[in-house]
Amino acid sequence: MTQMLFTHNALDRAAHLRRNPARLDALRHGPDALVAGFWRDLALLRDGRALLAQGNEAARLMELASHVVFLGLHQDRPIFALDLAKMAAEADQSPPQWEKGAVWGELRAIGAALPPEDSTILATGRALVNWHRTHVFCGRCGGPTESREGGHVRVCLDQTCGAQHYPRTDNAVIMLVTDADKVLLHRQPAWAAGMWSILAGFVEPGESFEQAVARETFEETGILVGDIHYAASQPWPFPASLMVGFTARATGGQLVVDRHELEDAQWFSRADIAAHFSDSHRNDGSGRPYLARPGSIARMMLDAWLPG
Repeated sequence: MTQMLFTHNALDRAAHLRRNPARLDALRHGPDALVAGFWRDLALLRDGRALLAQGNEAARLMELASHVVFLGLHQDRPIFALDLAKMAAEADQSPPQWEKGAVWGELRAIGAALPPEDSTILATGRALVNWHRTHVFCGRCGGPTESREGGHVRVCLDQTCGAQHYPRTDNAVIMLVTDADKVLLHRQPAWAAGMWSILAGFVEPGESFEQAVARETFEETGILVGDIHYAASQPWPFPASLMVGFTARATGGQLVVDRHELEDAQWFSRADIAAHFSDSHRNDGSGRPYLARPGSIARMMLDAWLPG
């Protein structure tokens, strides 16, 4: 079974270094520094891997960065994520060129093709860089904020405010709901044609994970569930979610699809999926439906259930 994306233990987050600005500055400009670059929602790649630039190349990228975030240590070397938004797009608005065969890739699309440690590093960097882009002003008073502690906190510069803002993670539940030999799958309008997956939704304030599982399932499909058990979790940096997976058993209700949220929802047996679903993780032109992409927590949970 393929390892779940973005969960490889690739980083020593080295939190003790974040409050030592002099040490971080030395690491940032030292010979061992590695940097991962991001432009808009794209990551810099080379030769089918994350481009972890070093030496002169790292220094040149650092000069172009509008935000620099210390991710931690990778194989005992300091690694930084760079927001390269200041790099100008090409005339046709395509991503800017970089040297020596470097290309830009969208992590959601190419994450499963990367080595596991690369996808985890890029996921961490993407989430933090995106947070910095959207928190340059204080959410309390509207004043400018400044990056501190290696990019793991932003502090309001208004002396009467001084609020500290930390990177956000949006908790979401994702649930494999079953009824005997059937699993509840759904489609969303924005998805590629043919893709089906298990239900998911965000946790609301004052709500436990288990309550969110029951509420989201009922709101979207009319199905009541019980016997709710934790399965696994997966960071999902699109832009900043933590997917917390559960299994649940249908206990009642009637399938009524909320068309404001879903395009469709249906029960499928293992035999249905074996007979009618494509083995591909994308539209293969056959018109057959297919399951969520490998490496996602949705696919891992389905792959665990399908053998029975």
